[in-house]
Amino acid sequence: MTESFRSEVLGQLCEMNSNISRPHHFDFYLYLPTELAAKQAAEKIRARNFVVEVLPAASGSDWLCKATIKIVPETAPLDDIRIFFEEVVSASNGNFDGWESDVVRM
Repeated sequence: MTESFRSEVLGQLCEMNSNISRPHHFDFYLYLPTELAAKQAAEKIRARNFVVEVLPAASGSDWLCKATIKIVPETAPLDDIRIFFEEVVSASNGNFDGWESDVVRM
């Protein structure tokens, strides 16, 4: 059975000795095939209180939709966030390409 997204995120943060009970800045990366699809995805994501940037992808013809939010990993609905992003990208034949977070040690 595949590890849940929540377990993956919390496990990686704990490996980096990050304090998962404190707020973290998260960036989530979604790639869409057109600028219009990326802008439409951005509107859906903004409705969920994320800050969103739409940019051309670093390589290829896709567009990056970068969603940023500050959340407490320990209590955040991480699996729900992933499901939401998967739904957003599947509507446009896009790809959810993962996440990054800062490390909080206090």
